[in-house]
Amino acid sequence: MIARQTIRWLLFGLISMPLTTAHAAMPSPEPYMLVRSMRMLQDQVASGKPEALPMLNRVLGHIAEQLQAARPEVWSKPANVYAIFIYLLNGGNPEVVRTILTSANLGQVDPKLVAGSLAYADGDTLRIIENFQELPPNVPIELVASIYLVTATQLAGLDAGTALKRLDYIRLNAPGTLLEEAALRRGLMIAARLGDKDKVRLLARNYLQRFALSPYSEDFFRQLVDALMVIKDKISNAEIEELASLAWPGARLPFYLRIARGAIVDGDMQRARFASEQADALSTVLRTDDTQAKLYLAVSNVGSDKTGDARFMLSKLPRDRLHGRDVNLLEAAIVMANKILAQPIAGMDGLQQAPVAGSAIAIAEPGSAKAAPVNAVDPMIDETRKKLDAVDALLGRARK
Repeated sequence: MIARQTIRWLLFGLISMPLTTAHAAMPSPEPYMLVRSMRMLQDQVASGKPEALPMLNRVLGHIAEQLQAARPEVWSKPANVYAIFIYLLNGGNPEVVRTILTSANLGQVDPKLVAGSLAYADGDTLRIIENFQELPPNVPIELVASIYLVTATQLAGLDAGTALKRLDYIRLNAPGTLLEEAALRRGLMIAARLGDKDKVRLLARNYLQRFALSPYSEDFFRQLVDALMVIKDKISNAEIEELASLAWPGARLPFYLRIARGAIVDGDMQRARFASEQADALSTVLRTDDTQAKLYLAVSNVGSDKTGDARFMLSKLPRDRLHGRDVNLLEAAIVMANKILAQPIAGMDGLQQAPVAGSAIAIAEPGSAKAAPVNAVDPMIDETRKKLDAVDALLGRARK
């Protein structure tokens, strides 16, 4: 185990001195020391230290230079060979690693590790899975975790259960690292596709409690929303609210907005209404623009007994504050609301039509076959949908 002060000294030398000066002032550190310094910086990135990311980019460049200049005898030490595998699988320069793997004497290392790493450098998914399916004994935990991470997504399509177990291995054996941070993010959709609501909640809680400041947290929230859409029938609004409460308010707002829009696309107006109400309230607390939240809230009420209020709200929204896709959504919702309100109820002239409680209109997007039922006259439904065809063609499937 390298002392932490040694790694700090190494990092300082790599960052503060030109490469030629560094070579003149101190002997070249062994590859395993260089890679350990890289991993330490990556873990600082995961913890949210803002200075670590630009420093990491510089260190990666210096490590590539020093690996290229390494003496041939350093590759006789397995620790150094394992280190270049870790370097490659954690963002290292594939050309540098390919040159070493194809020219150095690596007879003491299992050929499948070499073949799998070369496949990774080449982007050959099938060969990666084939060579990394079973790992040889005595491989360092950090390398096992790195291999499991880079193969999890591809393996999930073949054996989701095994892929999730590999990500669990990372969480248990590399806590507090960038490897764990990435494993939590990548596990969300796998767990959701397995229908494991409790696992989704566990992974989300762990992430929000441990890596809320990670620069990759935006990707986490995208993955979480997609996972929640997959298990939408299994998870309650209260459970979603419990997860959201672990995030700081500025992260909760886009989280709820993504859920609201995704629910609208899916025709789940009850979930859209819940999420948009939460987003609207957060907009007030944060004193930020509430246009998007009010759009989704109004859309979720089209087709309910609040259709008239929804149409009024839609008509007042400033379009210049909306993305193009949301402008199209607004226009589609207005057309739908107008068609609903134009249909009187027999014997109740002058009164707004009041759909049966719980009914909703889904503002469909291309490719979406899901729409909530509408309690209205069938010809009106057909005519409305025909009118919306042209508008629907403009709408995108994005759920952000």
